[in-house]
Amino acid sequence: MNNNEQSKLAVLNQIKNQLNQALQDLVVLSIEPKSSRRQLMLAFFAEIKGLALQYNFRELGYLCMKNEEFLKQTDINLAVDHTAFIKLAQRFGELTLCVENLLAVATRQEGSLENLVCNPHTREVIKLTDHNYEISSQVLGRVLVLDDEMLVLNIIESVLRNRGYDVRITNNSSQAMEILRAHEVDILILDLIMPDKSGIEFYRELKQNKIVIPTIILTASTNKEDHILALQEGIDDFLRKPFEADVLVANVEKLIKKEKKHKNAYMRDPLTSAYSRCYFAERFAQEKAKFQRDGIVFSVVFIDLDHFKEINDTYGHLFGDIVLKSFVDEFKKSLRPYDQISRYGGDEFLLLLPETDAVEAYRVVERIRQKFQRKAFNTPVNLRRIYVTFSAGITEYNSSDKTLEDVLENADCQLYRAKERGRACTSFLTDTIDTGTEKYRILICDDSSTVSQLIDSRLSRLGLETQVVATGKEALTIFPDFHPHLLILDIILPDISGEIVLKKIREIETENQVKVILISVKSLGEKKPLLNELSYDDFIKKPISLEQLEQSVKRLL
Repeated sequence: MNNNEQSKLAVLNQIKNQLNQALQDLVVLSIEPKSSRRQLMLAFFAEIKGLALQYNFRELGYLCMKNEEFLKQTDINLAVDHTAFIKLAQRFGELTLCVENLLAVATRQEGSLENLVCNPHTREVIKLTDHNYEISSQVLGRVLVLDDEMLVLNIIESVLRNRGYDVRITNNSSQAMEILRAHEVDILILDLIMPDKSGIEFYRELKQNKIVIPTIILTASTNKEDHILALQEGIDDFLRKPFEADVLVANVEKLIKKEKKHKNAYMRDPLTSAYSRCYFAERFAQEKAKFQRDGIVFSVVFIDLDHFKEINDTYGHLFGDIVLKSFVDEFKKSLRPYDQISRYGGDEFLLLLPETDAVEAYRVVERIRQKFQRKAFNTPVNLRRIYVTFSAGITEYNSSDKTLEDVLENADCQLYRAKERGRACTSFLTDTIDTGTEKYRILICDDSSTVSQLIDSRLSRLGLETQVVATGKEALTIFPDFHPHLLILDIILPDISGEIVLKKIREIETENQVKVILISVKSLGEKKPLLNELSYDDFIKKPISLEQLEQSVKRLL
């Protein structure tokens, strides 16, 4: 435990002792409501509030401030007004619980107080990490708070984190929108009046972006029309400032439970607990966006249990359900946390494997397939033991122009091939250009070794035969023997220009014209008429897009 933790622990113990004395003063005040006793209690709240601010015990400071205000406003005789006394006693109870929670956290040695919160219901400490607010499964839900007042943000963050919620706060509506687009939270708490746009305007923007999230509006306004407008827009709850911590927590808890129930119904197949077909489409869109941003390929697998209709007809649907559940369980045990198996319908399933090419996906599916087919099922008819197999078809997503329908069709074609081969196997085809027995030959002429290597690597993945040269003379020397189907030619070369290379190639060609893709850091400019006359098929300006180049190659070949 570091010195800072020891210091905070000592302060909390000091606060606990002072709190015990204040509770005694409360009892005396209820019997003898003297002003001197009231002043002692006010001084206690002021002192604890100061310590809370100094040591970053935000909720403790907030509770002291509320109690201080309540005591100042309660000038009536507590000995007579039992309602006021009960309210004050309840506030002391909140204060006591808060101090106990902070003490429970401070005595643990798993991390600093700033990175730990205590769940008052379980008395268990939950550690927060610094990376994307990743937290343990004990966290009750993820909350985003958008408000232009930092004091309000800090109070809500402290209140909810001490109840076991993961909380993100911001006073920037653009940042809030980015978080919501990334689906990183379960519930939104939104201020009604903000300087750049109102909470209602922000909520309307969410709906325009098809972002649906449970939302609580906070406001100091007592305007009835604001409340009505918020409810008409579809906002779930409306809380007025200043709010009671318990009321806020109760509203958050209600909406989190409602949202989790809705999400579970949307995301999961009720029989197998595999993900739903709708959720697969959502995750596919996320992986597609990642590919478009970072060029990271992923694979989709179409899976079908072999002869499943016969299993249902022979042994009954209840037994068939057991097989389906066992099938999904086998995949869940064998996959990475971010892989996803979804039920497409009946005995058909989809597997999404992020950051996985077709070859690696084949290894993954085959390992699970061989393990599953060795599993024996005891049937309800004569206790016979049977074995179940499945077939799978894999497609790799490596081109951003593919739609979800394209991918499913490709995977389904590979599944059909697996069925034709006798079932109980996996079929895949990388996105190669099928040329029969002969490979297409590509000559790459560029004096930049970096560019050449990138192009060479990209085209080799397509099953193409490539040859790389750095000068025009080398290209002309190798051309007659290599006889490429396609030439990728840099216009600016260290010895002779690209247009001269192309002119000489056109002169020595004896058969079909070679396809030509020109590349350059400059536009064609005044050279374009000559190059048009020599005939080229495409021009890509540097820095080249490998995806654009690949699409051009596929189109030309």
